[in-house]
Amino acid sequence: MSGQSEEKIYKIGQAAKLVGLKSYVLRFWEGEFEQLKPIRTPSGQRLYSEEHIALISRIKALLHDEGLTIEGARKRLDSPEDAFQEVSQEAASTAETFSQLPLFSHDDSESGQCRELLKEVRDELLDIKDLLG
Repeated sequence: MSGQSEEKIYKIGQAAKLVGLKSYVLRFWEGEFEQLKPIRTPSGQRLYSEEHIALISRIKALLHDEGLTIEGARKRLDSPEDAFQEVSQEAASTAETFSQLPLFSHDDSESGQCRELLKEVRDELLDIKDLLG
């Protein structure tokens, strides 16, 4: 497993900052869009992958730029064309932004535990990916 294949994971505040929203909006959208299911730590903290960020960016574009209602955005996200093409385009266009934010602050006293937990989550996700691939 090379460092290049390692996906970054963001806390809710970092994810919100990346897409230009407030944290409470992400929490609200989680209840409105079944596609948006962040990773949850045992303590309940939300963690967002790069794919989550791309999906959030797409939802934001549908609601804010295209002026769709939440129901309209749900329908658009459910369409086969949108589900793959648009999310992939958003992921590609924001890939550089992802690398600019730190994963966790360095002064976090629990950073070792957080990193270990993230490693476990990452390993489990890679196992799931192998099963599906």
